[in-house]
Amino acid sequence: MAKRIRIVSGLVLFAFVTMHLLNVAFGLHSIASMDRARPFLMGMWTNPVGSIVLGLCLAAHFVLGLGAIYHRNTLRLSPTDAVQLMAALAIVPLLTPHVVGTVIAARFGIVNNFSTLIPYFWIDKPAEGLRQVLLLAILWIHGCVGVFTWMRIQRWWPRLGTFLHPLAVAVPVLGLLGFVQAGNEAIARFEDPTSVAPPAAIPPMVLTRPFDEILAILGRINWTVFVLYLAALAVVLAARWWRLRGERRHVQVSFVGGPLIDTGTGLNILEIARLHHVPVAHLCRGRGRCGTCRIRILEASGKLDPPSTAEAATLARLGAGPDVRLACQMEPPPGMIRVERLLSPFMRPRELHEEAVQPDDAMPASVTADAA
Repeated sequence: MAKRIRIVSGLVLFAFVTMHLLNVAFGLHSIASMDRARPFLMGMWTNPVGSIVLGLCLAAHFVLGLGAIYHRNTLRLSPTDAVQLMAALAIVPLLTPHVVGTVIAARFGIVNNFSTLIPYFWIDKPAEGLRQVLLLAILWIHGCVGVFTWMRIQRWWPRLGTFLHPLAVAVPVLGLLGFVQAGNEAIARFEDPTSVAPPAAIPPMVLTRPFDEILAILGRINWTVFVLYLAALAVVLAARWWRLRGERRHVQVSFVGGPLIDTGTGLNILEIARLHHVPVAHLCRGRGRCGTCRIRILEASGKLDPPSTAEAATLARLGAGPDVRLACQMEPPPGMIRVERLLSPFMRPRELHEEAVQPDDAMPASVTADAA
């Protein structure tokens, strides 16, 4: 359930970011066009129901992300995982001022639309405009990595992947160009109000408190959220350290075709393989969804823990035998264990469904040695 919530919440948040970028892309025409398109592209998120759904998805994704950090057995990450994790850690500090300056500021009577925000970002506070660009870039990178990981193991990916890849580049580029063009329009209007057509009518602001007092309140909220975020992150890292504080016992992992690895317990087979540069297929990046990292247990000196609910479900879907486990989910016990990789470490997403439907017993043991 946690994995499903993480996927669904991530897809909802990615849809929001995509529609927001498309809305900003209307700046290629004019700031007024951005405001006219806003009800159609962002209306579903700004109504009470949409705001609640978006807030719940953001909270769920944040909490589950902290949980994922807690459950990591090692922070020696692959380049892809490292990029996604660093982007995730930067989102809250960058996103909080934007949420506070728009959603919460509206409670004090401050009107937020593109006709007011674009001049603010480009003339009044250029540093805030730069932060917006950085935020959207990080959100897009983090979202694309997560969505790509989920999509590449779907049956329809080989047919649609070719068309989705260009969109991953086109959407942020159009959004950035629209933001720049809107900024040029705002600067031109500031320098010569008669040179550019006026924007759409801006509703008058009825502030509930003096403007300086509102800014002070918003600033305190920003810093409070930032401190709480750092505290939550510190608690998670401390809890993770406490979980792993015990001295790891010795385990020896032998792969068919080599190598033989001596290490400590606490890591799963996939993590051990990656840390020692042993190729193992893992199209879902160790999420336990694709089953491409499955291995056959040939010998084990210790008693293996039974599969978790998620691992058992994936193995059942693949029709795997009792001696087959997922390398990304199984932590070897102290002692010695000998395993055989059942799929080529270099398989591609389009091969996933062709390979996955084959019975594991039909896969030759030589596939691992040949691939290695």
